[in-house]
Amino acid sequence: MALAGYNIAFKLKVGSSYLTLAGRTQDDLTIAARTKERLTKDDQGDAQVAVSGQDVTFRATGLVDMSSSSAITRNTLIEYSLRTGSTAVFDFLYAAGAGDILSGKCVITNLSESSNASDDATLTVDFRVVGAADFQVEEVEEES
Repeated sequence: MALAGYNIAFKLKVGSSYLTLAGRTQDDLTIAARTKERLTKDDQGDAQVAVSGQDVTFRATGLVDMSSSSAITRNTLIEYSLRTGSTAVFDFLYAAGAGDILSGKCVITNLSESSNASDDATLTVDFRVVGAADFQVEEVEEES
């Protein structure tokens, strides 16, 4: 079954609440395996590959400041992107559909703002997951 794009929400923990990146036009989630290749004489020319972890990144494009109490503001994103050390790491949720959730800790690796004379300014924000991410799938019972 296809998942409608509007059913995917990326949320950052601000204070004690998770707030949505509102007003965005596109989200990109990338999970890339970190691999290590090894070749010994015993392998008879066939390299052995092991996955040592994953690099997980997320990009939100076309963010518009909605000035909503349930959405992250432009100023909060700028403030978060300027943090250093342990204060630059924060909790996130990436929810899809009825209950599939990817969660963990992330940092903002890039923030850019675009503006022109005729439209609202938009933001593009890149995040990188720090440490392991947890994926929970909510089982949905099929109707009989």
